[in-house]
Amino acid sequence: MNRKTRTVNLRLPGILFRAAIVPAACLVITGCAHNTFTVSSLPNQYAARPVSDYSGLDLAAYAQPAPSEDEIRVGDRLALALNSGIGGDDAIEKWTVGVDEEGNATIPNVGPIRLAGLTQSEAQQSIAQESINRNVYLTPAVDLRFEERHENSIVVTGSVVHPGELRFPEQTLSLADVLVRAGGLRPEASGKITINSAESLWDSGDQLTPLSESASSGDAITVNLATTSAAELSATQVPPGATVGVESVGNRTIHVIGVINDRVVEIPAGRNVRLLDALAMAGGPTYSHWISNRIDIIRRVPNKNETIRIRASIRKAKKNDQDNLLLSPGDIVSVEENPLTFTMSTLGGLAGLANTGRVVGAVP
Repeated sequence: MNRKTRTVNLRLPGILFRAAIVPAACLVITGCAHNTFTVSSLPNQYAARPVSDYSGLDLAAYAQPAPSEDEIRVGDRLALALNSGIGGDDAIEKWTVGVDEEGNATIPNVGPIRLAGLTQSEAQQSIAQESINRNVYLTPAVDLRFEERHENSIVVTGSVVHPGELRFPEQTLSLADVLVRAGGLRPEASGKITINSAESLWDSGDQLTPLSESASSGDAITVNLATTSAAELSATQVPPGATVGVESVGNRTIHVIGVINDRVVEIPAGRNVRLLDALAMAGGPTYSHWISNRIDIIRRVPNKNETIRIRASIRKAKKNDQDNLLLSPGDIVSVEENPLTFTMSTLGGLAGLANTGRVVGAVP
């Protein structure tokens, strides 16, 4: 009989400790909450901010198609062979010509001809026809080849499908073009995009200098997708040599404790998590909501060294969407102990001891 009493007494402090650990953990982790609110009385300044999944943003209609590889571009250098048709070795003349910023190539003896935007075959026909029109050659035959293709480049970093260097033939791209050609946004994109127009972000070792370390970071502009239309993205120009940084929200977690599995729940990228979602992701409350109902959410106030406590109800959350509180990353969700859950867990602990035979087992 004495052994039974001694074993039970040794177990009870552990049960009492579990009942006390939840509020103690909140105090240790977050400090004392200065303000306590209910879900309905929570001021807007303390409310969680919903996130958006920008991975489904379709900008294809606002982006220009990439030009054909056969199309002559500004900055290209062309190998040109022209047969004047007069016969003999002197009939064929060869030159290397460049396409200037106006899109023209200056052909010796013929003069400037606009070639940018034409294919190779179209350019050959144009040179031959202009030679005839300008009374330079009577029956010319033109052969044109690409000697050097001009390309610009920018660097795209962060939450896009294909980060890295992006090469393009155009003089400039719009932000819509950049996002489309980088494969679109990933779900973890926050919606904040920074464009740094400095051209010195690549050092001699082909290493990218972080934006924060760039001496020209003052040239950066920030675009917020939450307040910027697709048409505005199409009008926002990104110059060659720029760096486009798509910010990621990073890891987002919620800690669920109390009369439930103690678990750190990771919030999926681009998804909003509410109170009942967090409880389900943690494995669900130990008892029915008719037994265990009260929830305390401990929330740290952004940019301040203080926390608030929000009191919620599982029963109310199941009945009313407004009571199913939207959670913030970093929230601590505590399923609170009450006299009934304490009694049931205590009895369950005693029953467990009896079932294992430890209550009546001999103690050496």
